Amino acid sequence: MKTIKNKTFKGLFLGLILAVLPQISQAQSAFNKFEDMDDVKVVVVNKSAFSLMSSIGQESDSEYLNLIKGLSELKVFATENLTIASQMEATVATYLKTSNLTELMRAKDGSNNVKIYVKQSNNPNFVNELLMFINATEDGKKQGVIVSLTGNIDLKNISKLTAKMNIPGGEHLKDIKTKNN
Repeated sequence: MKTIKNKTFKGLFLGLILAVLPQISQAQSAFNKFEDMDDVKVVVVNKSAFSLMSSIGQESDSEYLNLIKGLSELKVFATENLTIASQMEATVATYLKTSNLTELMRAKDGSNNVKIYVKQSNNPNFVNELLMFINATEDGKKQGVIVSLTGNIDLKNISKLTAKMNIPGGEHLKDIKTKNN
């Protein structure tokens, strides 16, 4: 009888892992197609890089170091190619349909649109994923930007993090603190 229960448990455990794994890797794979496109500027920072940054940081930046400790991955994709910007917008829309992200905020200023989505964690001040899509015109050029940040993200301090890392569109995150408190 023990063997049957163990096999059953192993089967259930394996099934659970197989069911959850696609959800975890979905954000990563949804936007990876933009990495190899010539007209797309790409920045990818993984957990190892965040760990390295936090281990070599200076005491004066302890608040910043605490912010990056819980991060898993940052991906930024930016383009001025209208076709690719449209593809980015469509990819974000498709990703939103299959993920558990909810809209945190949106801002529109003329032809500039910023939309920010999050996947809530158990702690109301933290999220597991932050996705920002920016559709803007700068210096007469149309731009599309996707920012994907995963890990244990402190919403109260996200604008400090994005400012310190010089992430495109980070200035739009300064209003999050007031919206959640």
